[in-house]
Amino acid sequence: MPVSLLKTAIWLQNTPLFIFIRQADYGYYLTLACHLTSISLFAAMIVITDLRLLGVGLRNYSVADVVNQLRVPKRIGFVLAASCGFLVFGTKAEEYYYNAFFRTKVVLFILLGVHALIFRQRIYNHPEELDKLPTLPANAKIAAGLSLLLWLCIVMAGRGIGYLHPPPLSHHFVYPD
Repeated sequence: MPVSLLKTAIWLQNTPLFIFIRQADYGYYLTLACHLTSISLFAAMIVITDLRLLGVGLRNYSVADVVNQLRVPKRIGFVLAASCGFLVFGTKAEEYYYNAFFRTKVVLFILLGVHALIFRQRIYNHPEELDKLPTLPANAKIAAGLSLLLWLCIVMAGRGIGYLHPPPLSHHFVYPD
């Protein structure tokens, strides 16, 4: 299985789109800058939402107001971050394949998917139900705390990616003649 993942990574980075981005003067760096900028937008919305669910921030606003008003900006930020992240990955897919921080980031995204399966329906999709309660329930605070922890770890793993270099002789870039 790992060999087929490696072959897929090599194939992906050698598609015309990713060759173009890699060979453009600043293609990779501009794509990475867009990825980091969109992460900033998305992360701000996550932090605001989760701090409200923890009862730490924006106490003058209802949980429903905060969650519902930030839902669209969060989605936009996520789509931009994920799209740019895929473009960054595709330009150096083989290099990322070997990177332990990238692999950690993938595992953390899987854990975030489990988090969404557990908490999205009960907490995030019905925030008005939380406003009816005298205090925020423990499961809302657990959801917010786990969300903050997972996203922080994802950002740290992403930051670490640039510090690990692939093993020698691992690059299979194919440049057109």
